Amino acid sequence: MKLLKNYFKNSRSPLYSLILIAPLLVVYEFLLFRLNKSDIEGIRNGADVLVRRIFHYFNIYGFYLVGFIIFVSIFLAYYYRIKKEKSIKIHFNFFPLMIAESCIYALGLLLLLQKSGSILVKPIILNTKYQLFIMALGAGIYEELVFRVIMISAGIFFFNKLLRWNITTSKILSIICAALLFSLFHYIGPLGDSFQMKSFLLRSMAGLLLSIIYIFRGYGITAYTHTIYDLIIIFF
Repeated sequence: MKLLKNYFKNSRSPLYSLILIAPLLVVYEFLLFRLNKSDIEGIRNGADVLVRRIFHYFNIYGFYLVGFIIFVSIFLAYYYRIKKEKSIKIHFNFFPLMIAESCIYALGLLLLLQKSGSILVKPIILNTKYQLFIMALGAGIYEELVFRVIMISAGIFFFNKLLRWNITTSKILSIICAALLFSLFHYIGPLGDSFQMKSFLLRSMAGLLLSIIYIFRGYGITAYTHTIYDLIIIFF
């Protein structure tokens, strides 16, 4: 019982999320470079494109460079946050459990959205499972980074710190806003879907569920949940 309590407490910490997400990011960047044969342009996840465009304004280009900067930035942010808290001991046997937990959430998400099982997977012009596999990795890493880590954190800061609303209300509103923006994101740009209220609401529901997982279980498990869900849809 104590071990289980320790697992749920530590596994949602930023440090565990960072370690869990690192191999996913490395594999995504490596496969993406092999697919595109370029360090500048090529097929990539939409949220990844959004992040990289921000870097482009500062004349920072390249798959590896941007990915490296993102990883280091997350590490530094987490490091200074952890520094304020009690030191966390790393239990490497927790990581297989975190992946298993992510599988359970992904299957639960699939069951809840089974009538529209492909709403988190957008094939666009991709016609091979290899390409879709790479995009699934990118969806877990970058969509959860943008729509959960960044947007929910920004929302909580806005509602709680600036507007002085209580933390519970701030979290609820931040979760809802992040879920709606996550859904709207799939209709933006030349390759975006044509807007339909049904698909918008279903995507919002998916975003809401992922946001709730993020609040209670952290970035790492949420990212793997999203990726595993997409992989189930692609291959099964």
